[in-house]
Amino acid sequence: MARRGHSILFLIVISLAPPLMAQQPPDDRIHQLEQKLDALIQQANDLRSEIDQLKGGAASAPAPAPVEDLTKITVEPAPTPAPAPTTETAAPAPSLTDVQTVNNAPNPGAAKVFNPDTSVIANFMGHAGRQNAFEFPSAPREPMQLEETEVSFQAFVDPYAKANFFLSVTPEGIEVEEGYAQFVTLPYDLTAKAGRFKADFGKANTWHTHVRPWVDQPLVIHNFFGDEQFADSGISVSKIFPNSFAYTEGTVEAFRGETEGVFARHSANDLSYNAHLKLFKDLSENSNLEVGTSYARGGLPEAGGNNQFGGIDLTYRWKPLQRGLYNSLIARFEGIVNDRPDLARNLKGFYASLDYQLGQRWFTGIRLDRADHEPGFDGVDVFRRDKGVSATLTFWPSEFSQVRGQLRRTQYGNLSPINELLFQLQFAIGAHGAHTF
Repeated sequence: MARRGHSILFLIVISLAPPLMAQQPPDDRIHQLEQKLDALIQQANDLRSEIDQLKGGAASAPAPAPVEDLTKITVEPAPTPAPAPTTETAAPAPSLTDVQTVNNAPNPGAAKVFNPDTSVIANFMGHAGRQNAFEFPSAPREPMQLEETEVSFQAFVDPYAKANFFLSVTPEGIEVEEGYAQFVTLPYDLTAKAGRFKADFGKANTWHTHVRPWVDQPLVIHNFFGDEQFADSGISVSKIFPNSFAYTEGTVEAFRGETEGVFARHSANDLSYNAHLKLFKDLSENSNLEVGTSYARGGLPEAGGNNQFGGIDLTYRWKPLQRGLYNSLIARFEGIVNDRPDLARNLKGFYASLDYQLGQRWFTGIRLDRADHEPGFDGVDVFRRDKGVSATLTFWPSEFSQVRGQLRRTQYGNLSPINELLFQLQFAIGAHGAHTF
């Protein structure tokens, strides 16, 4: 209403101005116009007060400021009208060609039900130098040969168990190197394995070929357990013992009692057993120490009584945080004692090694070996101690391949030392799960 009154007042002034200007002198006309303007302003203010009283807002809202002069009147722009509501059109009826894509949440576990992690690791070897029949009584090493191909399949069976299969393909045929189910969600910090697997005895016995830092096996493993190592079908249970000193894990295992050249079952319940205790402790942010002890017992092949083994293993690792990609060091020692009732004294053996990382892809190492051998193996009824020293140089082009050379000097008993050069090329395809640290 106030804006409308201002507009009417402005039109009245404009309509009266020309006649007054034509009839009277300029000064009188201006004075009269001022008087008429004051009167009109007063009338406009009176009208505004009456309108406010009629609306009932005089008591609740402050009165607007009276209009004093036309020069102070401002004309505000008209408000923008709200857009007219649009009329929604009915959606067309769906046709058979309309397909809606539903993005379900990914489930990696379900995806591996029919597609487990599969890998193939080839081990190509070369040999130069004289060989000894004591190490290979059946067949010596070939100058060049694809000695072994490992095929692995790994996947979760269900939320409670994981299956691991490792097939070893050699020129002699195909065999299951390991095949077991691993249960990782048992109560009381327990884990378990059931199937065929390598016994948790020491360190070197648990390694697959592609995990070893050397081309060959240490003499103590070769003489006591053979190249096939201590492996059998059985059950294994492990438990972690929480404490503030070190990571502590204990393992007990029971096997069917048939390990070629190591254990034999003389009756239905004549099983073989193994126990291992491991302690792991961080010495600093760059180094750690692992200490383990093992004990195995089973029937002695071709004789009565039990064949027993006791062992201790030490592993020291150094890997600086800032230079760990280029420099690291691992020192290892493992000693084993074999107690047999058919021998006058125990058989003993050990290996000690030091491996150093020269650069991002270059590694070098040295290993010392000492191991007894049972009498009668070479036709002579005396104890024999084998000795050896090896040096390795390894190049890792990538995590999927490695090239290694090993120069070793071995003395079997009192025979002349033998110098050999071993060459190894390993390459892998597919996804291969990590082995136990």
